[in-house]
Amino acid sequence: MKLIPISAGNFHCDGGALFGVIPKKLWNKQYPADDNNFTKLALRCLLVDLGEQKILIEAGIGNHYSEKHFENNGYKPGNHLEKSLQQNGYSVNAITDVFFTHLHWDHCTGAVKTENEKLAPVFPNANYWCSKIQWEHAKISNPREKTAYHSEILRFFSESGKLRLIDNEGELFPGLSVRFFHGHTPGLAIPFIQHKGRTIVYTSDLVPTMANVPLQWIAAYDLYPVKVMSEKEIFLAESVKQRYILFFEHDFYSKCCTVAHTEKGFEATAKYKLSEPNEY
Repeated sequence: MKLIPISAGNFHCDGGALFGVIPKKLWNKQYPADDNNFTKLALRCLLVDLGEQKILIEAGIGNHYSEKHFENNGYKPGNHLEKSLQQNGYSVNAITDVFFTHLHWDHCTGAVKTENEKLAPVFPNANYWCSKIQWEHAKISNPREKTAYHSEILRFFSESGKLRLIDNEGELFPGLSVRFFHGHTPGLAIPFIQHKGRTIVYTSDLVPTMANVPLQWIAAYDLYPVKVMSEKEIFLAESVKQRYILFFEHDFYSKCCTVAHTEKGFEATAKYKLSEPNEY
């Protein structure tokens, strides 16, 4: 198995939204904002190369939105995903599976491209994976979350014949299992990857950045904050005990870390890059 971070570009969000009720005086020391209160975020995918199977976790944003939408979200359109794959020696045709932790716009819409006002797959040979719980939830959602979904792209996935819905937790690919969390959005599917004797957890929006590791540092984007903290507390305690390595999709500054439990609560400890063969 090879694990290769793949960039789908960067964007930004309001710092208050990223850290919820935590005062800016505290979070700004850990994750700085600019003069407009925007914090930089990565769109960091992860390629899991199993040989014949090449699984891309997440796909970024794509080119479907208006110039104003891109500007408001600090995203510069471009073929970021394709270029990053090419730089690492892979073509879009080589990807056999694209795994979505959930279906919010910044996680899945980059798997499709708009050409001549029509949608087309970025990865023509790939199946699309997400949890059945999230798929069903996306159909109904609610006014608070509805704008996070792109209905035309979800319809494209459905009509492609390549949509694969995950009913249960457990191993999905050799060495890659999924677990469901429901606080951020119902059916958030988190990959747990066995690699070199350690477990790498692609944290998605359960823990968006390393600065979000402390228990109460959760985002305002979470649908059910109390449930998020409950799920997160169990997950972080397990991470300490099992020495999990957390891989961050959205942290602009750090890719991976481990977690410790101190007198102050859960804290990020050792950082990793996933670029050196013996780094852990």
